[in-house]
Amino acid sequence: MFEILNASITIMKRIYIFILLLVQFQVFAEDPKHLKAEIKQVTVFLNKAQVTNLLHARLEKGNNELVVDGLPAGIDKHSIQLSGKGDFVIMSVKHDLNYIDPQKKSAEMIALEDSVRFYRVQAKKAKSLNDVLLKEEQMILANMVIKGEKQTLTADDIEDVADFYRERLEEIRFTLIDNEDKLKELNDKVSRFQQQLNDLFNEKNKNTSKITITVSAKSSGNVQLELLYIVNDAGWTPLYDIRVKDVKGPVQLNYKAHVYQNTGLDWNNVKLKLSTSNPTLGLTKPELNPWYLDFYIEPPVVSMAEFLEPEVAKEEEALEERIAADSAYIYGSLIKKNLLNTGSFVVSDFTEVVENTVSVEFDIALPYTVLSGNNPQLVDIQSHEVKAAYENISIPKLDQDAFLIAHVTDWENLNLLSGNANIFFEGTFVGESFIDAQNTSDTLELSLGRDGKVVVKRNKLKEFTKKNFIGLNKKEEHAFEIEVRNTKKESINIVVEDQIPVSQNNQIEVALIDGGGASFDKVSGKLHWKMNIGAGEAKKVLFKYSLKYPKNKIVSGL
Repeated sequence: MFEILNASITIMKRIYIFILLLVQFQVFAEDPKHLKAEIKQVTVFLNKAQVTNLLHARLEKGNNELVVDGLPAGIDKHSIQLSGKGDFVIMSVKHDLNYIDPQKKSAEMIALEDSVRFYRVQAKKAKSLNDVLLKEEQMILANMVIKGEKQTLTADDIEDVADFYRERLEEIRFTLIDNEDKLKELNDKVSRFQQQLNDLFNEKNKNTSKITITVSAKSSGNVQLELLYIVNDAGWTPLYDIRVKDVKGPVQLNYKAHVYQNTGLDWNNVKLKLSTSNPTLGLTKPELNPWYLDFYIEPPVVSMAEFLEPEVAKEEEALEERIAADSAYIYGSLIKKNLLNTGSFVVSDFTEVVENTVSVEFDIALPYTVLSGNNPQLVDIQSHEVKAAYENISIPKLDQDAFLIAHVTDWENLNLLSGNANIFFEGTFVGESFIDAQNTSDTLELSLGRDGKVVVKRNKLKEFTKKNFIGLNKKEEHAFEIEVRNTKKESINIVVEDQIPVSQNNQIEVALIDGGGASFDKVSGKLHWKMNIGAGEAKKVLFKYSLKYPKNKIVSGL
């Protein structure tokens, strides 16, 4: 009997141990495992970015909970995608903000903290030395008695004591002065480094987030997962360098991009893609809804009828009914959707361009580091040589300088985005311009700045200026001369524009007497000359116009 009982107890113990081990194994399999996300690639959109991360994990058989910490707080949780290959099933993905654990300090922050700590210690030492010297000075001044009651001092003794007091006090004073300057300098350094640290802390010390992943594995083993998400506070803007060696050669158009991100997490040595698409736009095409028309029905009129006498109330209600019945309106509604016209862009020698029907993507082969903060990273995309025709344009009425313009044709094939451009001519930076990619013209005009070798003068000719009275009217004649001088060693093409006034009253008559060979637009009053001027030559044009208006009137705008 006891043998059977002992056997039963032994079996129960074994079962208990087996269950305990099984439970421990299950608990072990479900312990959260914290993973570090390794940024593999970043696709930067115009105002967002998609970050591709690699996760390496060891899965145990059963349920596994994986936690990816230290992620940016600005993750769009609806954009999270997780994939991987292996004998496992992804059960759930959850995104949470982390307001407790800040992101890790960068090397720059650690260096700044060390500097602040060092200079604070030095400042404390300098202040302590000042305190000691002041105490010593107080002690010396408080003990100015140099002899006892029965002590007799000679002149040499007094001179020695006086020399001691003078030398020591002088030494204390000079040391205090030097130390005060040193202390001020140290405090200034502490303040500057602390301010730099505070600015960096505000940029870097953002709230973080985490992604919790539940995975069910059929067997133990190492797996690799790919995690994608979209973050805000990132984007890129186009920038151009336009270089022209001389007016006989092509335009060198260098494509660049300012890539910025303020996610709180640095992108270190990552592969970049630049895209012109907008990931926030819906993928579903819009639908036209029926456009209904009907008669307008006025809203109910709240009256005081219920508070008045019944008879008065009935009359008021009847009056309101008649007014409403005599009024009729037709109304309609139409909902419009604004579709984004996405621009395009091209890429560099180290960049592969992928052009879709609605966007362009630039695959940058060289890795870049983009730090989180307010300093964008300049990324080279591509250089192009484009053919251009050059001419000078001058409007001497407004500005007597001539401007050199490059006319670029077939620019639509470059897939440009609107952006700022730095202009270099003959190796010299001449200024900034703006490329308007929304321009519908087939020729892109690039201003290369003022051409100091073309001299333009506009003078009013007094000898041709006349003022006469004819009956009730006053008649005036005005004449101007424009001189263009080419001081270059080669001929130039130049366009000169001027104007005569345009009347907006039939009592004011404006007539062009002599256009000087210019083409004339009567609607705008503009005069347009096209000239070819040889090297070292000059040309003059003259134009005259007349005004006629009632002599008792004053014409505004002259």
